[in-house]
This record gives sequence, C-alpha cells and structure tokens, in this order.
Amino acid sequence: MMSKSIKVFNNELEMGLRILVVLETVYPKSYDIEMINYYDYFILHTKDIGGDESLHADVPNRYGELSVKRELIRNSTKLLLSRGLIDVEYSERGIEYKASEITSPFLVNLGEEYTEKLKENAAWVHNKFKTYSFDDLNKFVMENKNKWGTENPYCTIGLIDE
Repeated sequence: MMSKSIKVFNNELEMGLRILVVLETVYPKSYDIEMINYYDYFILHTKDIGGDESLHADVPNRYGELSVKRELIRNSTKLLLSRGLIDVEYSERGIEYKASEITSPFLVNLGEEYTEKLKENAAWVHNKFKTYSFDDLNKFVMENKNKWGTENPYCTIGLIDE
C-alpha cells in the first residue's frame, strides 16, 4: 500500500485561496506569477511594508519565501484554471492570470476570519502599490528584502560556529 503525505500548510489549496483574493482585488488587471508572488508576500507580511501586524509570523529570513513559492503558485494556478476560478491571458508581457466571472461568488462563500483578513490586507496592499509597474515593484523588493526577517538575529546565535 502506497502512502501519500498531505501537506496541511503551503499547499495548492491554501495558495489558491490567496491567489483568488489577489486577483479579485486587482480585477480587471491580470498578473503574472511574479506579481502574484509579490502580492502574496505583502498580504502575509504587511508589517514589512509599513502596515499593521502581519497575518503570518515574522520569522527570520522570511524574504526567502519569494524564491521558493513560484512552483507552488504555478501548481495552484493550474488547479484554479481547471475549476474555472481564474482565467489565463496571453500577451506581449507573457502569461498572466485574471479573476474569472466565478471568482467573486466563490470567495463570498468563504467568510472565515483568515479569509476576511486576507481580503482586507489585499485591498491595503493594492491601494499602496496600484500605481507601481512590475519594474517599480521589483525595485522596491530588491531595495527592502534584506530587511525582512533580519530583525531577529538572536534566532541564529549559537547555531553557527563564529
């Protein structure tokens, strides 16, 4: 008998929910994987970009999430596309994703506190960055990412021979 482990956190469903919230918030814009990745990080870690308390913990080196979530985002967009929850757009900018006609009705049925906080954070993030181009946002991330997660240096003291 083959056993398959199921990831409870950071799986396609959890990421899919966050992608839906992002795309609903920015509608009618469409975003590529990298913009979704940035918005996802910002929604979870609002404190890093000048907001109130973050939705997820301020763990050390959390900016590393930006480099490890791309594959999860790709897999999640495939799942959402297969259910008609998002649409795909092909343009000179490449492959982008957009909320579909059923994104909002689907999200209306999810009233958990976590989902509502995601929506609130997404609106705040979008308001902060709606005039930013991809290049502007990328520059912002590059200028700030080393600050995100370095406020807890004591977490690594003693783990590395100094």
